[in-house]
Amino acid sequence: MKRKGLLKILQAVLIAILVFSFYGCSAQKSAGNYAEAPQEKAKGEAKEEVSTEFTMDNRVADSENPNINTEIEYNLKIIKTGELQLQTKEFKQSVEGIIAKVQSLGGYVQSSNIQGNNFYNSGNNTRSASLVVRIPQKHFDSFLKDPGEFGTVVYTTSDSNNITAQYVDTEIRLKSLKVRHERLLALLEQAGELKDLFAIEQELGQVTYEIEKLSGTLQEYDQLVDMSTINIHIQEVYKIEENRPVITFGDKINNTFKESIKGLKNLLEGFVLIIVAVIPFLIIIVPIIIIIILIIKRLKKNIKVKIEKTEENK
Repeated sequence: MKRKGLLKILQAVLIAILVFSFYGCSAQKSAGNYAEAPQEKAKGEAKEEVSTEFTMDNRVADSENPNINTEIEYNLKIIKTGELQLQTKEFKQSVEGIIAKVQSLGGYVQSSNIQGNNFYNSGNNTRSASLVVRIPQKHFDSFLKDPGEFGTVVYTTSDSNNITAQYVDTEIRLKSLKVRHERLLALLEQAGELKDLFAIEQELGQVTYEIEKLSGTLQEYDQLVDMSTINIHIQEVYKIEENRPVITFGDKINNTFKESIKGLKNLLEGFVLIIVAVIPFLIIIVPIIIIIILIIKRLKKNIKVKIEKTEENK
């Protein structure tokens, strides 16, 4: 009996040891997996950081001049406008070149104003041109970025006007009016009395007018968004002006002296032009004045002679 009791106790102890050893191994494996997971995650984050740093370090600037990109990646309604001023010694070639470039990009010239030499304005006998061109929005940045082939760039400006809110609001109003238009058509078919027909037709006409008006507004928005507007000013010059960041006192003296010489020259030219303008009148007026003077002298002489004869007769 005692042996059987000892055997049972030994069996119970062995079973307990096996159970504890099994749970101990399971706990070690789960702990090991838990410890390895953060390490792998940390390694992954480290790899991402390395790749990001590599990308940032390998960015290279396109050029020394600033490159402003106004292209929109989102579905926004943006109206782009720009202004460009050029100076050129080859006026005709520059104007024709710009027009040809605009047309090659799928654009067109909306308006143009070209001023030539003025006979009466001798101080400025150069030509100038003002063009308003429309080009597809996708070519807006590239056109303003490299206009130097047509002349010397004095300045460029660009502006972007976001009309997405107005566009969406107009679309919503248009959809609402179209639904109302369909309902009015349905009511028009069901109406039997003449009074109701007249009221529905009147409201239907007003709704139709509003639909056409809003549709036209959306079309105008689409045209302004799709085709950007650029104002171009071209000035013909004999010498390209150089940008001088600092004007010294010597430069001011030099410029003042040049302006004085220029003013004196203009004054003398104006005086000569006045004399030339008066000569035709002098050719006519001077002989008349001489004749009048001679007649007056003759009359005075005759009067004097008569007076002397009168005195002698007395």
